Amino acid sequence: MNRIRAVRLLTASCVAAIAATSAAVVNTGVADASGPTVTGAGSTWVQIALDQWRADIAHQGYSINYQGVGSSAGREFYIINQVDFAATEIPFQPDEVRQLQGEHKSYQYLPDVAGGTSLMYNLHNAAGSRITSLRMDATTAAKIFTGSITSWQDPAIQALNPGLAIRESTVIPVVRSDGSGTSAQFSLYLADQAASVWNAFVSAQGCPAPCSIWPTFNGSTQQSGSDGVANFVSNDAVGGGAIGYVEAGYAFGRGFPVASLHNASGNFTQPTSNSVAIALTHATLNADLTQNLTAVYRAPDPTAYPMSSYSYMVTPTANFDPAKGFVLGTWLIYIACGGQREAAPLGYSPLPPNLVAAVFGAVKRIPGAPTPPPIDAAHCPNPTITGESTAQAGTKSGSSSHSGTSGASATASAASAAAAAAAAASAGSTAAATGVSGVSAASGTAAATLGDAQRQQLFLLAEQAALAAKAPSGVPLLASGLGILLVVFVPALLGWRRGSRQRRMK
Repeated sequence: MNRIRAVRLLTASCVAAIAATSAAVVNTGVADASGPTVTGAGSTWVQIALDQWRADIAHQGYSINYQGVGSSAGREFYIINQVDFAATEIPFQPDEVRQLQGEHKSYQYLPDVAGGTSLMYNLHNAAGSRITSLRMDATTAAKIFTGSITSWQDPAIQALNPGLAIRESTVIPVVRSDGSGTSAQFSLYLADQAASVWNAFVSAQGCPAPCSIWPTFNGSTQQSGSDGVANFVSNDAVGGGAIGYVEAGYAFGRGFPVASLHNASGNFTQPTSNSVAIALTHATLNADLTQNLTAVYRAPDPTAYPMSSYSYMVTPTANFDPAKGFVLGTWLIYIACGGQREAAPLGYSPLPPNLVAAVFGAVKRIPGAPTPPPIDAAHCPNPTITGESTAQAGTKSGSSSHSGTSGASATASAASAAAAAAAAASAGSTAAATGVSGVSAASGTAAATLGDAQRQQLFLLAEQAALAAKAPSGVPLLASGLGILLVVFVPALLGWRRGSRQRRMK
């Protein structure tokens, strides 16, 4: 067991080192850091939002380095002190809690944004035009993602979509290959809404909900990260007939449709900001600030999107550098307030006031963090607090700063940060560059969100920069990673084989 844990720790260290090297390559052009860099890793479900928010705050000199490596890896990195915070859609699992207790490591959860896990697809009608009106229910989705439905002409799909002639025949379910909070959330929904199909799959394949690593099955294809799933589905060369599960922003950013999902009222709904918010009024808050979503899956409202959920950040509450705590706390206050104005344009849904209060309570428990401001429209321009509509807050769903055509979220976020820094510099002052205050802490520290016109201009600049930027070669990073693995594992393997040979000789 000690050998297994050592291998896990060494593997995590190698991956973290490679990720840090990769970040150093792509994160250029950001304003000089004011204070230490705060590092995080985890969920790709929330990565679009986190990348935008760290780009927003970078133009004031606050440095946040985030790597979307999947929720499971992010939690593990947090446990072994590779990162300062983690992002995940599910809390620590029992074995992880035991590791935390063994390491005497503090932690807390706080919600950062809401969103809808969606079924993104690539289908065409007989004339070759892209289909944008696919309907799906939980049972049919469960049969697709457990291998029971393999044809788009299956009677169950036809019954949900009368008159819809789908050109493609073979269903290609695209599942995550890495430990994923998106997989876990999807499995929880299916376990509640399509229990007989899901339970049969679990009996045959294992991995009860929350299932972070989706079992492989005949006909499925695996992709790493939400970007990997979305890139495969949106690639017409390989993705014809494909369907995958991602946070809605990944589909919207690529201009691709997601299935309208059958809800408890009998309606089919899209994962819009408003539909997600309505569904989540039925969530119940646990003592640790995580959510029980059972009633969300069964929400009776006509417009509720049933596969709605929250993402969480994991932060320390003790034994943490106060200088880092100030940067992290400032960023979290920005996220809960001004940053939520960008939730809907990015394909998410903003936090309601009660969860803003929960975030502020968590910020107060981070060593060195600034005092949060009052929760009112003057100090916290979250649309749910100001009463601002989605249209007023920025744009409509589908207009995202995340460049789907680039296929490189790290490059897009770096470009967005650089564009924000340039805009701030050209404006001559932070106040002139931002327009709307995102944080008004008692300490006087302020982080700000961009004004409407400016944000849309930066979205375009970020996309153009991402398209024009030449992606850094992966060869040096791969060589470095292989070198580390060889140095770490070859001696261990040789030692193990030598020991086995000696035991046989005895």
